[in-house]
Amino acid sequence: MLIERRQKPKGIIPLPSMADIAFILLVFFILTSTIDIERNIPVMLPEARATESETKKYFHVWLDAKGDCYVRGERMDSEALYLTAKYRAADNPDVRAMIGADTNLPYRRVNEAMETLREAGVYNIVLLSRRESR
Repeated sequence: MLIERRQKPKGIIPLPSMADIAFILLVFFILTSTIDIERNIPVMLPEARATESETKKYFHVWLDAKGDCYVRGERMDSEALYLTAKYRAADNPDVRAMIGADTNLPYRRVNEAMETLREAGVYNIVLLSRRESR
């Protein structure tokens, strides 16, 4: 009688699942990284004790110490800010505007920017601040 030998299974590394894991890690790192194109605009933010992270769609409005307004690194006057905000509000009614104003800027100028955004249809407005240093 002929007895067959059992063959030991060879160690195989599942390459398709490794590729999936690498792809998931790549997507994770892309989504969690931040791109800050507004670094060259000199804005000194006021400090706050607590902050919350938001996941809705938003756009930044930066006001420097002279009162100049910037969106996406471009300097804008009130009319251009109005048109940009109106376009963003038409595309997404829940759009959120984040205003980063210099600490030394009079609040009157920040309020003017907020009123311009409200007239354009952007009602979710957040004022940015730095965490309080301890």
